[in-house]
Amino acid sequence: MTVAIKAVPRARRTQAIALQDGRLRVQIAAPPHEGQSNAALQRYLAEAAGVRASATRIHRGSSGARKLVEIDGSSPEIVDHLTAAFGALTEAS
Repeated sequence: MTVAIKAVPRARRTQAIALQDGRLRVQIAAPPHEGQSNAALQRYLAEAAGVRASATRIHRGSSGARKLVEIDGSSPEIVDHLTAAFGALTEAS
């Protein structure tokens, strides 16, 4: 399964805050230096999806704010976990 992300590095803590233009906006508490923010994003999404960190990877956008992250596993289970974790998010303008 692929998740579209709008990453915002150097936040106080890592958290999903809203949906923005069809992407999950995630603040990341790591600098975008030497892949630190990408690694933190992958760990965060893996935990939310209920999979191992190694089951996530940046498919596209590793050096930019707009990313596509692939999550390996059973899609219905991943959707259930992500919905439980991020279900209350609303569209930001």
